[in-house]
Amino acid sequence: MEGTGRPGLPNEKIKVNTVLLLMLLSCLWGGNAVAMKIALNYMEPFVLAGIRFALGAIVIALWSIFNNIEIKLKRGDLASLIIISLMFAAQICTFNLGTKYTTAGRTSLFINTHPFFVALLAHFFIPNDRLSIRKVAGLILAFAGIFIVMRDKIGLDSWRIIGDAIILISGFILGILGIYTKILVQRINAYKLLFWQMVFGLIPFFGLSLIFERSSSYNISSSVIIALLFQGIAVAGFGFVVWTLILKRHSASRSSAFLFATPLFGVGLSNLILHEPITPYLTVGAAFVATGIYVVNKSR
Repeated sequence: MEGTGRPGLPNEKIKVNTVLLLMLLSCLWGGNAVAMKIALNYMEPFVLAGIRFALGAIVIALWSIFNNIEIKLKRGDLASLIIISLMFAAQICTFNLGTKYTTAGRTSLFINTHPFFVALLAHFFIPNDRLSIRKVAGLILAFAGIFIVMRDKIGLDSWRIIGDAIILISGFILGILGIYTKILVQRINAYKLLFWQMVFGLIPFFGLSLIFERSSSYNISSSVIIALLFQGIAVAGFGFVVWTLILKRHSASRSSAFLFATPLFGVGLSNLILHEPITPYLTVGAAFVATGIYVVNKSR
């Protein structure tokens, strides 16, 4: 174990297999912004969130049944699950809404400010996950790489600025959510935590849709079906389970640092699928991100 913090918050060394899983998550979450942008052409953000996480909850429930994992709700867990569900709903709603007004590439940039918030909050709330000068330097390097990659995508369009600001708020909430998940997953198994988080989250998702999106019309096409299946099964199902299990065993701030690669995948997939241009700063930015991740994970 790393660190000497209180029992129950293990921070095991991150090994090669975990690194590969984190890179896979980065790719999935980078593609999530692209899938979201496609789906928003056909559906409104709140109902989209509801459908996405209804699919995710079904995937987790089926996996739990297949593996004989207990996800039954207990009274002692109810308050914690309601709190994390409200945080989760706020994060997803702001992510979907912000993505509607900005580009997929910019979404990937601003949502990935959350490792800064994770590292800062972990310093105060997780005793064996403290900030160090070297860790801070690594986070700054990685984030600088993101800004280099996205340098000429930060324009002055008013709607994009609004979208960027909403995504930044979503990144902050995601940082808080990461810390709270790290704490809760030590006493509530990951599958139960995710299943009820998604189920309870459906109430605000569909409730907001009824209030604000009642008059909207929806178009169903193969593109939106593929986007929804990707977001619901690959990201909300598989991706969230893997991320929660990683948080259970490893440092929240160090694990989050690997996710700085997410916008690189996001930019690449945005170019490949949505034809958003790749800047000439991509190579230099990628080097900064890789160096930052290395420095954070070598810090003591």
